[in-house]
Amino acid sequence: MVRPGPVGRGGAVKLGIVLATRGDLGCAAALALAARRARHEVAMFAMDAGCQALADDPDVVAALLDADCELTACSNSAAGVALPDGVVRGSQDDHAAVVATSDRVVALT
Repeated sequence: MVRPGPVGRGGAVKLGIVLATRGDLGCAAALALAARRARHEVAMFAMDAGCQALADDPDVVAALLDADCELTACSNSAAGVALPDGVVRGSQDDHAAVVATSDRVVALT
């Protein structure tokens, strides 16, 4: 189902990115930063191995935060993981909120 919205009409949209793998952080970051350069809103939710990917690459996290991307990590998946400053620990309720409030969602799982 495609949600009605400003997509295709030149308006800004909200892109939601769900990251659950280590290997896809680079792709997720590239999508997020391209969307921000186009003045779109970006929210990323990391879970499972995606949380460790954020912890392993603080420079990517800093670039995303500097670009005003919203970063949330599942607190259950991130138990014992030292997340970089600026990454918010959340729950699957936050995951649901990213998906529900985004015009488009990319799931890297």
